[in-house]
Amino acid sequence: MAKTQSSGKPRQDDATSAKAPAAADDKTKQLILTGADIVAIGAEAEILVGGKNYNTALISQISGIRAPQFRAVSSLAFHRVLDETKVNAALIREVVDEGYRGVNWNGEDVNSDPDFVKNLVRKLADEARAKLAGNTGTAIKLRTFINNVVEGFATSPEGIDQLRKRSVLVQVGILSVDMPAEVREAVSDAYNEICREAGLEDVPVAVRSSAAGEDSRKKAFAGLQDTYLNIVGAHQAVIGYQWDCASAYNLRSMTYRREAILDAVGLAERTGDNTIAERAKQEWAIENTSLSVCVMRMINPVISGTAFAADTATGCRGTTRNDLVSIDASFGLGEAVVGGMVTPDKLFVFQRDDGVEVVIRNMGYKDKKIVYNDKEGGTSLVKVPEEQAYRWALSLAQAEEVARGVRAISKAYGGMIMDTEFCIDQADRLWFVQARPETRWNAEFDLHPHTIFMRRMEVDKKALGSAEVILEGNGASRGAGQGVVRFLRSALELNKVQKGDILAAERTDPDMVPGMRIASAILADAGGDTSHAAITSRELGIPAVIGIQHAEILRSLDSQERDRGRLPGPCLSRAVAPDGSRAAKWTCRSSPPPRPRSV
Repeated sequence: MAKTQSSGKPRQDDATSAKAPAAADDKTKQLILTGADIVAIGAEAEILVGGKNYNTALISQISGIRAPQFRAVSSLAFHRVLDETKVNAALIREVVDEGYRGVNWNGEDVNSDPDFVKNLVRKLADEARAKLAGNTGTAIKLRTFINNVVEGFATSPEGIDQLRKRSVLVQVGILSVDMPAEVREAVSDAYNEICREAGLEDVPVAVRSSAAGEDSRKKAFAGLQDTYLNIVGAHQAVIGYQWDCASAYNLRSMTYRREAILDAVGLAERTGDNTIAERAKQEWAIENTSLSVCVMRMINPVISGTAFAADTATGCRGTTRNDLVSIDASFGLGEAVVGGMVTPDKLFVFQRDDGVEVVIRNMGYKDKKIVYNDKEGGTSLVKVPEEQAYRWALSLAQAEEVARGVRAISKAYGGMIMDTEFCIDQADRLWFVQARPETRWNAEFDLHPHTIFMRRMEVDKKALGSAEVILEGNGASRGAGQGVVRFLRSALELNKVQKGDILAAERTDPDMVPGMRIASAILADAGGDTSHAAITSRELGIPAVIGIQHAEILRSLDSQERDRGRLPGPCLSRAVAPDGSRAAKWTCRSSPPPRPRSV
C-alpha cells in the first residue's frame, strides 16, 4: 500500500519528486532496482520491493548514515518464477510423502535441530530434481501447483503437522525448478554490481526477504521469511534467491497470513461488518503472496546490535526532545541478538538539557557469537571466552555515536519511533544495515499521543503476599497471563501449545509464531529487548519475560499451571496456600511497578 508523508516516511526533495513519470514507470518494470531507483519511484516502490528494501533505500539517503551497498530484486522476478516454470505435481507429492514417512518427528535429533525442516526441504528438492531429469510425466505451471496445495489453508481445521506438510510441498516444488534465465542473469548481475561498487572481489552478501508489508509501520513480520548470510559468488547469490523464494511459503509465513484472516473474520462477526473479512482475505490470501529480496553487502562486524528510538518496554522517549535511545549490543553478527541466542548488554542513552549525553549500561551474558564460516560459507555459532562474555560490547563513545545515528533516522522519518540494526567493523566504522518503523508504540501514540499507559492485566493483590518467586528475568513486553506452561524444544512441538497456554523455550524463533499467537504469555531463557521473542510479543500484545538464564528450571515447569501477572519485578512465581502448601497457580510479571502517567 502506498505511503504518504504523514505516515512518517522521509520527505523526498523537490528535485526527486519532480522526476518525469515516464522515467519512474520504466524503473517499475526493472527486475533489479538500486536505492536511487527506489527513491525516484517514490512510496509506490514499496509494492514492488517490500518494506525492507524500501527502508534500506531511504536510510541510505540520510546525511551522516553509513549503509552498505545493496540491490533490490523486484517482486516481478518472483512472479516470473511462478509463472514461467513448471513442475510434475504427482512426482513432488510422491517424494514428499516418502520423505515424511522416514522422519521420527518426536525424535530428539529432529527437535534439537532448528534447521531440520529447512534441510529436509532441500534434501527432498534434490531428490525431486534427480527424478524429474528422466521423467516425462505431465507438468503444470508452478503457480497452479502452489495454489492447489494452499487452497483452503486459511480456514482449514487441520492440525499444525498437516499444515506443515502443505508448506513443505510448496517449498520442494519451488526448489525443484530451474530459475528463468532472465531472472538468474539479473540476480547474478546485481551481485557483481555490488562487488564493483564496493571495489572488492567476491564480496560476502546477505540475501534477505522483503515481503509486501514486511518491516512496514503496521506489520513487522519479525523474520517470517528466511535470511542467508555470508553468501559469496554470483552463482551462490542465485541459489540464495531461490531459497528465499521458497521461504515465502514456509509454515510461519503461511500461518501468519492465516491468522490475520481468521482475526479479521472474528472481528467481522463481532461487528457485523463483513467488508472487514473480505478485505483481509484479499490482502492476506496465500495465493496472493508476493516477495522481493534484498541482496546486501555484508559487513564483517566486531560488534552488532539493535537500537530503538524509545524504551522498548514502555514506549517512553525521554524528554520532549525525544532523545532516549535503547540499545542491545553483543559480539559478532547481529543475528545472535535478534535471534535471542544471547542476553545482550542493555544501554540507554539520553541527553541532558546542556546537550551532554548520558549512558546507562546493564551487563548481559554474551557467551556465544555468530561469525563467518570461511571454509564452508554461511555462518557458525561459536563460544565466547568467559572473560570476554562479561566485557562491555560498546564503549561509551560508541553508544553515543549509535544514539546520534538513531535520532537522525527517526528525524528523517518525521519523528517516528524507529527500530534499527547496526554493526561496527574492525575499522571502528558504524554501519546501519536496517531500519523500520516500530509497530507497537507508534500505533499507540497515534491514538494517545500524550500518554504512556503503564498498566495491563494484573494479578489479584491479595495473592501477591503469598507468592513465591521462582524465576526472574527481563520484562520485554508488559502485561499478565495465566495458563499451563508448555516448554518447547523446537517449533516442531507446536502441537503441544493450546490457546491460553504459556509458551516457554530456551529462545523463540519465527517458526514458533503460530504458537505465540495463541499463547497467554512467553518465557524465554535467553534474549534481549529486541530479540524475536520480545518484538513478536509486543506486536501480539502479550506479556513476555526473557533472559531468564535458568533453562533447567524452565524445562521443569512443563505442563504445570502458572499465572503470569504483576509482581515487584519481571518474574515467574508460585502461589502458596494459607497452610503453607504450594498450589498449582503461578504468577509472572514483565515490567516495573506500574503507574499511569502523562507526558
